[in-house]
Amino acid sequence: MNTLEEARKEIDAVDQELVQLFERRFLAVKDVIAWKIENGKEILDTSREEAIVAKNKSRLAHPELTAYFEEWYRNMLAVSRKFQQDIKDSL
Repeated sequence: MNTLEEARKEIDAVDQELVQLFERRFLAVKDVIAWKIENGKEILDTSREEAIVAKNKSRLAHPELTAYFEEWYRNMLAVSRKFQQDIKDSL
């Protein structure tokens, strides 16, 4: 990237992919909460959450981004739990 405009175009392209991935992930989360409700399970599974955070942090190619990735990822998991709770509360 040698210009601000090129960098912004790249960010826009990544954001477009993130939107699609967000929707895909949250549609899968709907299936997860349906299973949890049906099987009487809690929304938060701390050990599962810690395992997926660790697994995904290990996938980073740029370790200097680890702290930022973890914060972003944990925020996404919190939104996922809120989404699940909202679905559960609407029943």
